[in-house]
Amino acid sequence: MLLKALSLENIRSYTRERIEFSAGMTLLAGDIGSGKSSILLALEFALFGIQRGELSGASLLRHGAQRGEVRLDVEISGKLVTITRALKKSSTGIVQDTGSIVIDGIKTEGTAQELKAKVLELLNYPQSLLSKGKRPLFRYTVYTPQEEMKAIIYEKADERLDTLRRLFDIDKYKRVRENAIPLIRELRKEETDLKARIDQLSQEKVDIDEIKMRLLGLEKKENDAKKKIEGEKKTLADEEKELNKLEKQRFALEDLKRKEALAKHSLTNLQERQEQVTKDKQRVEEQIKAVDLKESDVDEKDLEAKHKILIEAEKKIHAKEEEMLKQETQQESVIKDANGVMDKIATLEHCPTCKQDVDGQHKATITGEEERKIKAAKERLAHLTSLKPELEKKRLQLEDKKKEILQKEKLIEANKVKLKALQDQKDHLKTITETLATLAEQRKEQEAKLKKLTVQVEKHDAVDEKQYGVLKRKIDEKKDEISQLLVTLAETKKDIENLEKDLERAQKQEKEKQNYEQDLKKKQQELHWLNKQLLAVSHTIEKALFTNIYGLFNEYFKEWFGMLMEDETITVRLDADFAPIIVQNGYETSIEHLSGGEKTSIALAYRLSLNKVINEFLSHINTRDLLILDEPTDGFSSEQLDRVREVLDQLKLQQIVIVSHEQQMEGYVDKVIRIQKDGHESSAGLHG
Repeated sequence: MLLKALSLENIRSYTRERIEFSAGMTLLAGDIGSGKSSILLALEFALFGIQRGELSGASLLRHGAQRGEVRLDVEISGKLVTITRALKKSSTGIVQDTGSIVIDGIKTEGTAQELKAKVLELLNYPQSLLSKGKRPLFRYTVYTPQEEMKAIIYEKADERLDTLRRLFDIDKYKRVRENAIPLIRELRKEETDLKARIDQLSQEKVDIDEIKMRLLGLEKKENDAKKKIEGEKKTLADEEKELNKLEKQRFALEDLKRKEALAKHSLTNLQERQEQVTKDKQRVEEQIKAVDLKESDVDEKDLEAKHKILIEAEKKIHAKEEEMLKQETQQESVIKDANGVMDKIATLEHCPTCKQDVDGQHKATITGEEERKIKAAKERLAHLTSLKPELEKKRLQLEDKKKEILQKEKLIEANKVKLKALQDQKDHLKTITETLATLAEQRKEQEAKLKKLTVQVEKHDAVDEKQYGVLKRKIDEKKDEISQLLVTLAETKKDIENLEKDLERAQKQEKEKQNYEQDLKKKQQELHWLNKQLLAVSHTIEKALFTNIYGLFNEYFKEWFGMLMEDETITVRLDADFAPIIVQNGYETSIEHLSGGEKTSIALAYRLSLNKVINEFLSHINTRDLLILDEPTDGFSSEQLDRVREVLDQLKLQQIVIVSHEQQMEGYVDKVIRIQKDGHESSAGLHG
């Protein structure tokens, strides 16, 4: 697969952009956060869609946009393919919309899952990836996000081997073993159960005649129990009828006593309520007497009229002040203009209009006129100044009158509040008086009701409790006797059923024994095949494949790490679990003790070696000519950056896309695409 072009619309920081790719080595350059990795995420989305836990629609759709789209043009096995996927905002979140795929001009629309299945088919990836949430083959052979570059190195041995099994499509051998083990365990359990059952059936002997004799005895016992139960039930029914009559009398008397007690309780509550309301009435009457109203000789309407007159007077004073200020400004302007004319005429030698000389007499005439203007303006200003004290006096008098009116207004408002409170208390007193009347009426009714109930209780016939108790115990004893008879009858029926089942089992025993023996033979054959053939073959095949993979993987890993580091004091190799072994100055060391550049060298050499081996072993996949590296040189020195090109050349790939902000890498790539971000919007430009 070769990338041709990628078009983005409302994807992350891109509003609308088209990036064209070519064969060879292309660098996506730009500052951190400019939008380089967004292009790779959009590329992965175009191929496989959104993936839960890895790539969400919310992380792709531009903030504020209702819809976004990615269109990818690629060449796969000589065919021009265009894949279009879209995102849209719905009530439930951001979801994928229907997309399309165009192959050599023929367009097919489909759902996200249908497009993924078609892409896997074009890439010649195993169809089993369609049902899996993750896509390790693409992530480990084509594009590995920067934060996942070192992940496989730090995995536990079992997890790393499982990852490699999936990548090289040999995890089926482990699944065979994993699925076979519970099957073997189950077969062994079944074998043990069958042997035990056969032994049990061989030892069991049943006398059928004895079973029949026991059945006859149990059937007679069952009939006798049924007759006795019928007689006891009849006697019990008569006694329960008499007890029911006595219980009705008891319940009637208890009901009357309960109603009498409730009536007494209600009467007590009414009495307490009357006392409380009476106290409330006294308290409110005292509060009404305590209200103090200060008399005011001020008429509210007259006060309002005076207030309006003061406002009008205040407006007139304000207007007078504004007019005086306006006149002062005008006179000051006249003085300023006149002084300007005199200054100008004093230095003027020639008339600017007629070009004739300006003599002293003409200057004196103009100066005299301007001095008269200045004198008149100053006199007017002095007059305006003389008027201000009188105007200020009027303003102060007006303020005193406003304060007097304000005091009277406050007195009126205070009386209004007190009058309102007084009226509220009177209304409350009226309500309390009405409540007292109602309570008195209710108390009278409750007293009459209580008197009536007391009379009814006294007149009601009492029940003979001794007679009631004797009859109750007699009935309980009769019920216990009947219950015991029913238990005996049930046990007899159960014994009959068990004997009948024993007879049926005896007749089937020999047939079952033969069937178990046949099943046992079959289980033993299956166990032999699983243990001696299937597990051994799967182990042998997987080991052979891993041995071939390890040989190539280890050689590439050592060679490319050596090229990246060129430091004889540190070497690497793989252990049996494909974990990197680091030897520094002749001693093994942990990867955690290495520098950032050394860790990155190990991760990059490991990833590139893994990519190379996968492409050689899985030569049928159609992504073997493409490699995408996301910031692969974190912590590299200038010399190491130069060596990266030598390693990449050995991959002999048709197309490599590198994301980096290292300016030095621009010197050895075939094409540079500059990514820039202005505000919240990214753009791509071609620079080579």
